[in-house]
Amino acid sequence: MTDRIYAKYMWLISTIYDAGKISFEDIARKWDNAYINDLRQPLKLRTFHNHRNAIMMQFGILIECQRGTNLYYIANPDALERDSINQWLLDSFSVSNTLMSNRNLNERILLEDIPSGRNHLEVITSAMQENSQMLIDYKDFFGNRNEGLLIEPYCLKMFKRRWYVIANMPSMEVRRFGLDRILKVELTDKTFHYPKGFSPKGYFQDFYGVFHDEEPTTIRLKAYKEKPNYLRSLPLHHSQREIESTDNYTIFEYRIAPTYDFIQEILSNGNQLEVLSPEFFRQRITAIIQEMHNFYE
Repeated sequence: MTDRIYAKYMWLISTIYDAGKISFEDIARKWDNAYINDLRQPLKLRTFHNHRNAIMMQFGILIECQRGTNLYYIANPDALERDSINQWLLDSFSVSNTLMSNRNLNERILLEDIPSGRNHLEVITSAMQENSQMLIDYKDFFGNRNEGLLIEPYCLKMFKRRWYVIANMPSMEVRRFGLDRILKVELTDKTFHYPKGFSPKGYFQDFYGVFHDEEPTTIRLKAYKEKPNYLRSLPLHHSQREIESTDNYTIFEYRIAPTYDFIQEILSNGNQLEVLSPEFFRQRITAIIQEMHNFYE
């Protein structure tokens, strides 16, 4: 699929999804002014139906026409809302569409840089498609350099503006590698068997971020000031439950591992989050805060 055709498909999906229900005439009118229609060609009904069929084949998204009204709609929105890749593609395209339509505001729209967004993604996804083993040279943040590491890429994960590949190292263990720390990558002609029982989503079920070196436990956090409303609108973790709420604080409960990433997230909230339990985790946070306090004495 060429980038141009892909962009047309995503534009069509986005336009119909955002509208809820829309006539072909309105779709064609929007297409006349779309930035991706740089040749200013009208959208023909036959072309529209060809795109509908291709979208169903490529993305599993069904665009139907409502009888009596001749309005088009997404008949299976779950294909977007429950498919993380489709949802990501739609969100990314919608943002790109808005930005491209407002390029004259480029100095007034500030974006975050993703340093590893493009590094090695294509070759790693290719290896994942073919279940091919890879050789990588890797340098961690401590300065340790490892050359010729043999890995079997299981999945990709984005966290805090960085891409990571979760990979098995034969005869060792599953490990994570930041794409921005990979110095060199090479596909081999050897393949591996992707384990049937491995689920990337299940692998991170009880974890926050990319660290996977602690056992999950029940953690309770007390949120102060405006933080409860932030957590209600954007939960820290899918297991979040609201246990108690008053005018001064709210207690949230999680089933999650107390990993480095989760600790960093708690500390980043300063005096708006307090660890209540378990006691060992509260003491761990206390020790870190005390060490930080010592820096300023």
